[in-house]
Amino acid sequence: MGKRIAIFLLLTILFIPYGCKDQRLEEPLKPYVSESYVIVDDDVELRFKTVGNGPETVIITPAIYLEYEFEKLIDGSRTLVFYDVRGRGKSSKIVDSSRIGMDIEISDLEALRLHLGKETISLIGWSYHGAMVALYASQYSSHINRVIQVGAVAPTAEIQKRAASTPLDRKSQALLNNLREEGLDKTNPEQFCLEYKNIYMKRIFYDPSKINLFLSDRCTCENEMPENVTFHLNAIFASIDEWNWMEKIRDLEVPVLAIHGDSDPSCPLEGARIWISLCRNARLLVVPNAGHMPFVEQPELFYPSVDTFLKGEWPERAEVVGVPIPLK
Repeated sequence: MGKRIAIFLLLTILFIPYGCKDQRLEEPLKPYVSESYVIVDDDVELRFKTVGNGPETVIITPAIYLEYEFEKLIDGSRTLVFYDVRGRGKSSKIVDSSRIGMDIEISDLEALRLHLGKETISLIGWSYHGAMVALYASQYSSHINRVIQVGAVAPTAEIQKRAASTPLDRKSQALLNNLREEGLDKTNPEQFCLEYKNIYMKRIFYDPSKINLFLSDRCTCENEMPENVTFHLNAIFASIDEWNWMEKIRDLEVPVLAIHGDSDPSCPLEGARIWISLCRNARLLVVPNAGHMPFVEQPELFYPSVDTFLKGEWPERAEVVGVPIPLK
């Protein structure tokens, strides 16, 4: 289906749609904030939030997980654009799995870039979105300044299957079923979501005591209830099946920085090494004592490293895995 792009609605920061609400007690001082929607596929609304008004545009996804965390990157040199992919966060709910997929998300990201009117952008993607932004860069390299993958899904299904733990494993699913049998999903959906979050997030952190440091309102959103998250992830991975993106990524020349926790149970560190070895201008930053959310567990290393890379330099601890060329 062709993309028809149009601005839908400009919102104040306090108006949160799709059943979401802002639970932060304090609003950090920001130079500029707006929340808007772009319509794609005629009826799908992608929600995005713009923070700052600097000359460099950095698009970050998924917003529902990262927008409060990554506000630490605000400075006068850049504009941060956080967005939720279709079917997640504060974007439109999708009930037809055929309208969810990796290629569709890549097309949606291009629609957002065109709507923003930006010739070049930098990208940050976490988890499977880390793979998505790299695939976008391989397809639209002329529009890319830099790419950051955070805890990215491996470039092949074979490597990804070596993950030690995922939010959808049998044990987590059994615990979720127990909560459902108790009726908590019907009597208090938000509490049900929070309980489930605690079940699986303990398994993706190196240090589970740091879970409460993670800032997100995702359990206030209908799209982030466990059933919809499971539906969405199943649709994404069904769309790529036994994937192998090695040829698509091979010889990608835009600067790529992969940041990966050394104890990530959800996405194997081996996958990050292969991503970087395939690219001609890439390095890997392994974050010690961190799981799938290194930005939460080791922020003192994570954010200065991202800031350094966005400013055109390699972080000091970033390692060469492939054959690099000078950073552009």
